[in-house]
Amino acid sequence: MKRILAVTSSTAVVGVAAASLADAAQMRLAASQQVTTDRRHAEEITPMIASVLAAAGWTVSDVDVFAVDIGPGRFTGLRVGLATVRSLALAVDAPVVGITSLELLAADEPGPVNAVIDARRSEVFQQRFVDGVAVGQALVGPAVDMATLIEAGDTILGDGADRYLESYVDAQHVAGREPQAATLARLAFGRTPVPGPEVEPLYLRDADVQINIKTRHNS
Repeated sequence: MKRILAVTSSTAVVGVAAASLADAAQMRLAASQQVTTDRRHAEEITPMIASVLAAAGWTVSDVDVFAVDIGPGRFTGLRVGLATVRSLALAVDAPVVGITSLELLAADEPGPVNAVIDARRSEVFQQRFVDGVAVGQALVGPAVDMATLIEAGDTILGDGADRYLESYVDAQHVAGREPQAATLARLAFGRTPVPGPEVEPLYLRDADVQINIKTRHNS
């Protein structure tokens, strides 16, 4: 039996899920928790992991594979989640699977879907999927510009779609969708894990603090 611990933290949602796979056909969700937070990602992740492991009846040494949401999304939350998973994986000599937040959003939606994550400053991270499979690159830009990339009949979802809905006037909208740790665990079972240091974040742009410093310097 393979056991996996999944952590997602690149958006306002921090989620942890523990799941096991006895065979190729059936995943069992042992425990999961999720909370919406603004700036408390670092404070939420470690206690939540401990709580989920306890609810599953596991210790961290029981985990065979870790999974982590690699973004794009909130720079701090993304870094905290990735650093935490890398540290745990190193401690127990377990590999890691990294999956993007955009893929997590689109995973359970049939047909053409645009995952849209709030990048702040009126910008979004966006990628198009068909039946969960990416058909375009992950992009970042102003919501008003990214909305022009939506094709007829496409669905949009994610906190970026929720926040900048006025820009996506012609798209079908699914409200309130966030990356789910349980979905991350399910997808990770089908992927080849790698050593933790090989899992890289998907930022798509510099951190806000770097952008602000560059803006002040050039003004």
